Amino acid sequence: MESYSLIYFVKPEGIISNWEYFWYQIPYGAPGILTFFVGLFLSYFAFQKYRKSKDDDKFFHLNLTISFISFGCVGLVLTTRAWVQDVETLVLWNDLLYFFVAPLAPTAFYLAYHMTGKQSKLLLYYSYICWFASFVLYLGVILGKGFETTVFEFPFGKYPRGSAFVRPWGILAPLGYFLLILPSFIKHYQYIRKHYHLTLFHGVNLLFLLTTLNAPSILGFKVYPGGFFLFIPMLLVAYGVFRSDFFDVNELLFQKNGMFYFLFALLSFVLIFISFGVSFGLSPNAYESAKWYPWGIPPVISVFGAVFLSIIVAGANPSARINQLCAFALILTGFYVIQSVPLKLNISYVVQLRISQMTFVAFAFAPSIMVRLVFEAIGQKSPIWLQGIDFLCVTAAILAPSPYLFVGYYDYPWSRVHHGGPAELLVGANGAIALILVLFTFIRNKGYINFASKWIIGSFLLSALLLLAALLPSHGIPIYPIADFQFIPAFLLGYAVLRHGALSLEGRTIQLSQRLANLGLITMAIAAILYFPLIREQYGVGESAFHLTMIVLPLVLFNYLVVYIMSRPLAEELDISYFLLDLEKQKADEEREKALIAQDKAEEAREESEKLLLNILPYKVALELKAKGSVNPTRFENATVLFTDFKGFTRVAEGMDEQSLIEELDACFTQFDEIILRNNLEKLKTIGDSYMCAGGLPVENRTSAIDACLAALEIQSFMNQLKEIKSALNLPFWELRLGIHTGPVVAGVVGRFKFAYDIWGDTVNTASRMESGGETGKINVSKETYELVKYFFETEYRGKIHGKNKGDLDMYFVHRLRPRYSQDPDGKAPNQYFREVYARISRGANIRWKKET
Repeated sequence: MESYSLIYFVKPEGIISNWEYFWYQIPYGAPGILTFFVGLFLSYFAFQKYRKSKDDDKFFHLNLTISFISFGCVGLVLTTRAWVQDVETLVLWNDLLYFFVAPLAPTAFYLAYHMTGKQSKLLLYYSYICWFASFVLYLGVILGKGFETTVFEFPFGKYPRGSAFVRPWGILAPLGYFLLILPSFIKHYQYIRKHYHLTLFHGVNLLFLLTTLNAPSILGFKVYPGGFFLFIPMLLVAYGVFRSDFFDVNELLFQKNGMFYFLFALLSFVLIFISFGVSFGLSPNAYESAKWYPWGIPPVISVFGAVFLSIIVAGANPSARINQLCAFALILTGFYVIQSVPLKLNISYVVQLRISQMTFVAFAFAPSIMVRLVFEAIGQKSPIWLQGIDFLCVTAAILAPSPYLFVGYYDYPWSRVHHGGPAELLVGANGAIALILVLFTFIRNKGYINFASKWIIGSFLLSALLLLAALLPSHGIPIYPIADFQFIPAFLLGYAVLRHGALSLEGRTIQLSQRLANLGLITMAIAAILYFPLIREQYGVGESAFHLTMIVLPLVLFNYLVVYIMSRPLAEELDISYFLLDLEKQKADEEREKALIAQDKAEEAREESEKLLLNILPYKVALELKAKGSVNPTRFENATVLFTDFKGFTRVAEGMDEQSLIEELDACFTQFDEIILRNNLEKLKTIGDSYMCAGGLPVENRTSAIDACLAALEIQSFMNQLKEIKSALNLPFWELRLGIHTGPVVAGVVGRFKFAYDIWGDTVNTASRMESGGETGKINVSKETYELVKYFFETEYRGKIHGKNKGDLDMYFVHRLRPRYSQDPDGKAPNQYFREVYARISRGANIRWKKET
């Protein structure tokens, strides 16, 4: 084993190839790429906001959209100056990109004008001047005189001088900031503070300051341009604008699948880069060393295995937080192992170093993501100490492109291994801290953690141990870096998350995506077979297979990734269609069953009086009345009574004619009848605009409270839909209060000619108090009912509410089904798992509920 110290790479004197120049310059241009992607990302959401805005706000968000694109392109311009060596190519790219950069100044001044409440008219007029300067810039670019071939050369890139067409534009923006924006912001600070979040104020100022910091390099001074870091103020501006109603992080990342698309846009770029990098960047002599075999096989399996699993896990359910965190963790694991593959090839060490630095920028966040995944799996909120882990992650990511990541390398028989520096030790120490704290959390809560969650924690612990073991060879201990075998914990993690229940797609949808992906797979397989004889002339059999694998596998994964993204909307529509078809089929089966039952009853009850009897009384009660001529009163210990009442019924009814009132009330009660029938409840009576039904009678059951809450959710959903329709038509509407209570009742039949099945007892009075003590649009239940349904539904404790003649009563709101029991985002419809547990309770099983965490 030999050790080599590292002198941080400075471009060698003399002429070097464009490819070598690119690798030397990667750290300088990387922040600009990040700024560009952040600009595109934010411009998309600003444009969505523009589409929903009205009048003047619409123009504001249009300027914001253009501004984000322009500032993002500034980062891309600076990146080309860092990475492109040929001056003519560089000037061409600057000319092209400045078409998108030019609107930066006028749109930014309009944003500042809008922020001051349109009180600083000079800012508006100055934006017009900037637009004129932008058109002059466009003219220069079109004439081929935008930028000169005279450049300033710095370690961080080459900076072409702007022509007379560009200079006015470059002078106006910083000049206007110091002479107009800054004084206007100071003058109208109280207005800005009152109407906007301060992050917007600071973000706009920082945008101009960092843009101004580009000036020294343009003038020939050796100062790294601040424009590389424009993504920071852009995020501040976006937060300040969108935070209240659009830029909710949880909604953006999970409900709108933002993390899904962001992760795989980034991953797509990496996969294409790997495939093209191997195809055009590896020469036959890269395989002269025997280290690629067999030592290169484990990391290749780990990289592509982790990426493939991330696509499957995230594509299965993009809106599930646990799926996205798992996909993120798998991708970061793959990023770490990527840097191990080129170390086993005979290529320039500067390439190996740069690849490792780029991967460590992403991998530095692995402890933070893994800890969040663990706590999501065990159903606990992220702990306060995670903020410290986050801080160390950010610090390590910032240091990754610097000389502090590695200080040299060791040459082992199996490969080169970087000699870790302070930044690598920071990543390792952060991972060790996260490992210890997660282990402590696991030991403290292991009695409440389910089996799948234990698998997730176990995979995290195994992955962390493998990664920590990689520190040994990076500090001179000759042990093979077993972190190359990360595919083991990666497969365990993927299995655990899917086992956790996060796989939501129906089999038909998966089959669709799979078949689409297979089409691309077959095409690439044919291309690989045709390409193999061509590279076989340059490489040996083993080298050819390895080389082809490194080219084709990223494209295969990219194919799967694109198919999952592109087919996702279609798949969701198919899911809905299949669900609706199944629902219609279920309804048809129910109707057929009802028809058969009605036919059987008609055959048995040959007289009209018996038919009427069955219509007005429960079947069991009717049979008893028919057989005995009377019905014995029966006590039911656990019946659930549901009351409804329309708020403002009298006021709305006064504005309606009698016929319309009766039709409206009948339509509502008819819908209620169908809902309670579906949910195993018995309608008892209506009193004016009040509706009363009960469950658990005349045949006792153990699910009456659950049935009543399910029916209540359906009734409220129906009333909400009716309200939306009425509001859209500008018609009066009714709002509903619902009350539910569970307890003993006595049931029987009263009357001799007009029979009525009714119930009596204090339970009825308490249920009525639940209705009158509730709120419109909400389901109010008693403590007794809450105790029976709390494991199935999300509830809210209201405290003790006074009930007439009942004193203070504990009351709860039932909001929705818990996510694990719901098949829809709103929590109205139960899923298959709910039906299984419900069936077990119905059959008499005693369910042992896990302690809530």
